[in-house]
Amino acid sequence: MIRVVLGLTLALLPNGAAGAGSRDVPRMVDADAQLAHALACKGALRGLEGVERERSRAVAVEAYGAVAAYFPKRRALCAQAAFRAGELLRAGGDPRRAAEAFLRAIDLGRGTLFRPRARIELAHVHRRAGRRQAALAEYERVLFDPDATPHLRDLATSWAAHVQSQLGRESDARRLWERVARAGEDPLDQVRAFDRWALSLVAGGELEAAAGVLELCRTRLRDRALEQTALGERLRDALERMRSVGPLARAIRSRRQLPMPK
Repeated sequence: MIRVVLGLTLALLPNGAAGAGSRDVPRMVDADAQLAHALACKGALRGLEGVERERSRAVAVEAYGAVAAYFPKRRALCAQAAFRAGELLRAGGDPRRAAEAFLRAIDLGRGTLFRPRARIELAHVHRRAGRRQAALAEYERVLFDPDATPHLRDLATSWAAHVQSQLGRESDARRLWERVARAGEDPLDQVRAFDRWALSLVAGGELEAAAGVLELCRTRLRDRALEQTALGERLRDALERMRSVGPLARAIRSRRQLPMPK
């Protein structure tokens, strides 16, 4: 019976493993061991290339599917397994099946971080496929997901801003970037949000406002950046690498070179 259940479950999984050389997945002593087995299968991809890598990927996705097939009552672990399968499928160039895996993680992941994480990954799949409204809807769902951490909400907010910008809604995009820039939990997320906010202003010709945003960024994060810690070092590097600084400087120089109106 378990072979029948496993076969039916794997047939429904978005992994295409049957077409890539299916094999029986051994049943471990418990769900944790089953997940560990799948992780080991994923680890076997390291160093492989071409056909061998794709075969190994299919085996790993099948192994993750076996967690739900053998231990369906362990919903949290099943959600994690579905999420990991989605990551593998996305990396393997199968966005449709990856999206199905992330949807399954959302369905099973109530009470875990894998639900909001899967929503973000599903939104990424939609965004890369040009389905911007669908992507925006998923990013926004993260903001109201009680399982999402402040960091995940900030991440979803920043990506929602990116999509709003792609849709030509710059004022909405700036509002969202400003929210993360001013109140984000992670200072690195804040720097990235300040940077995108300033870039948007430069693109719109609002150079004084962009300069003000960069100054606000330096003022707000100066003390954290001066800390002699790993985070302080990363923050200093992030501030030095802000992409908006160069375009703003060039735009200011270009404006100064314009002839004065008669």
